Amino acid sequence: MEELYGEEVVSSQIVDAEEPLKAVELVAAAPVSTRALQEHWFRVIDEQASSISEFSAAEPVARDFSK
Repeated sequence: MEELYGEEVVSSQIVDAEEPLKAVELVAAAPVSTRALQEHWFRVIDEQASSISEFSAAEPVARDFSK
């Protein structure tokens, strides 16, 4: 799973979850939308299902990406 700000990947990690939405909810620790409509979004690549899913935070999340 990748967390993106715009088109820049700000973090990447492996998440073990039954479905892409559950993976995002585990990492985001906040409500998410099933569409990547904001500048802060998530991409889940399911290698077993050969699928890519995109999500965004349900509300804007203030994060410091300078670290």
